[in-house]
Amino acid sequence: MTRTLGVGEELSALDSSRVIGTSKSAARTRTFTFAFGIAFTLLYTIYERLNWPLFTWQPAVGKMYFWLHRPLSGEGPPMYWYGWIALAIPSALVVSCVATIIPSRSLYRATIFCCALAALWPASLAALRIYITDWATFDADFLNSVWVATIPALVGTAAITYFISSRFAERVWTSWLLIVPIGGLVVLGNSLLIYFVR
Repeated sequence: MTRTLGVGEELSALDSSRVIGTSKSAARTRTFTFAFGIAFTLLYTIYERLNWPLFTWQPAVGKMYFWLHRPLSGEGPPMYWYGWIALAIPSALVVSCVATIIPSRSLYRATIFCCALAALWPASLAALRIYITDWATFDADFLNSVWVATIPALVGTAAITYFISSRFAERVWTSWLLIVPIGGLVVLGNSLLIYFVR
């Protein structure tokens, strides 16, 4: 009888270790999935705004060019979005793999930082354009560069990341999977608005 109980205890110990291993694996899969969803949306939006396709497809002539290629005479309009997707997928995979390795607290902070930067960068660029074009007495063509708003966006993002508590960052982390794609679609829709209002 004593021998049977000992074996039962060993089996229950094995079962619990299997459950613990499964929960770690499930947690990593969940982290990978959420990080990929957030990173892909942000990176695709960034690559579209900076016009960084991995390749350019010219469907009229059936040619593919590496990186950004402006159309030559007779080639027709280029298709860049395949290149943006092709660049965003491996980039998001790398980010997701790193997300499964780093500690959860750092992951939550990094997510807050990246999402805040993604929101503040275009907002500060728009604010600078509005403010300077209204008040400037000089030619403000340098404001067409997206890099002008980098410093104000980084300062604001660092402040937001510093003041947000770890507990709040952990609670809101899963919500970013819904919030970030909506924000990305707003930015993309705004950039494509000129094609719809012609």
